[in-house]
Formats: sequence, structure tokens, C-alpha cells
Amino acid sequence: MRAVLLPPGNVDAALCEIVLTVQFAVLGEETSFKIHALRSLTLGASKTQLRGALMAGLGVTLVAFETARALAWLDEAYASADRT
Repeated sequence: MRAVLLPPGNVDAALCEIVLTVQFAVLGEETSFKIHALRSLTLGASKTQLRGALMAGLGVTLVAFETARALAWLDEAYASADRT
């Protein structure tokens, strides 16, 4: 079902994955966060873009601890992508 609905016609696949990555950061879901972070990187998003999206939520949807945790998850996902 997800494959039929996503990405919406006016949103590119990389942006859709960035949004999902940030949503999983808000929920505190590490495994899902890393899966979608890696997908977004594979689709051409940069680590800088993902960091910026996470930082945009600082103080709004993410408190400092949650942001720091998500940034650490991003570093781990990015490191694993470099090894593959």
C-alpha cells in the first residue's frame, strides 16, 4: 500500500524519505530512523540536508536531548553507508 501512496506526485522520493526520517526521530524509533536515513542518502540526499532537517525541529518538535540522539543515529547510519 505504501508503494502506491508514496512519494506523492509533487514530492520527490528523497524529500519524502527525509520527512519520514525526521518523523521517526520525533517518535524515538532508532531502527526505522536509520532505515529511512539510509534510503534518503541512497536517493541523493546529503548528510548535511538530514542534519538541517533535524536541527529545524530543535525546540519545536524535538528537545535538545532528542535532537542529539537523532544526530548520533545519523552519524551511525552514515558510517554504515560508507562501509557498504
